Amino acid sequence: MRQFTYLVNPVAGGRQTGADCAIRNRIAELDSQAEVVLTRRPGHAEQLARERSMSKDQVVVAVGGDGTVHEVARGLVGARAVMAVLPIGSGNDFARMLHSPRDPERAIAWFAQAEARACDVGQVRVERDSGEVIEAHFINSLGIGFEAVVAASAARARVFKGFSRYLVAALTHLWTYRAPEMLLRYADREINARQFLVALGNGRSAGGGFQLTPEAELDDGLLDLCRADDLSLPSLIRILPSALRGTHARFAGVHTDRIDRISIDCPSGCGLHADGEVLADDAVRIEVSVYRGGLRILG
Repeated sequence: MRQFTYLVNPVAGGRQTGADCAIRNRIAELDSQAEVVLTRRPGHAEQLARERSMSKDQVVVAVGGDGTVHEVARGLVGARAVMAVLPIGSGNDFARMLHSPRDPERAIAWFAQAEARACDVGQVRVERDSGEVIEAHFINSLGIGFEAVVAASAARARVFKGFSRYLVAALTHLWTYRAPEMLLRYADREINARQFLVALGNGRSAGGGFQLTPEAELDDGLLDLCRADDLSLPSLIRILPSALRGTHARFAGVHTDRIDRISIDCPSGCGLHADGEVLADDAVRIEVSVYRGGLRILG
């Protein structure tokens, strides 16, 4: 019999923190047998998920946005427990792939009967300019170059929420960002050129709705690649609306592929994010691969 633990991010979607978190109380009312825990700090959801990761009957529900999903997934990679998502954040990019209901009552009923399935996980190894090495996972997307700059700016935003944070950040930095030189190696190809952005998607959208990898699947053993050359500002402005609809690949200078691994050298250093979490702003070497079926999910 499934045992449910709901890990609730009390500040997801702009909510106010506090022990009387309304969403926590609502879940407890609807499922009196479940464990409901408020996360208290960055990294807490990962810790709590890892502590509950060993039982195949355990379902750990990420109650929050993409940041909460990212943390819970990191705690469950390679584990026996199953992850589910109750999306209450401002972005919810990964939850769109699961078709998980947003209403707590409908979601809890859905979790009780939904089947567990295998989900791929991205693995990344980053070498910074300082020599520090970072190893991380991502469940939805990895962004390199311009996308990482936008993610970092959006994370600092206080006035705007949800998708508007990313759109304002993208429009702001579009005028000043300079594409760095990169050496990309993947699928027996070697490309040495300035790259405006490199996006790798296990999911289809990022940044609250930008569909950079609209054909991605969670369980095909591959990551969808989207990269853009060092394009002119007028070209980028023309392409940006298409990125919201997932039709940007029709433009010259935008390239797509499906891969299981890639390495990127960036001598001048570049930024990258994993599921919206900025890992570094001075990465000189990035290696990405797929952990096939590395996570069990409901959806």
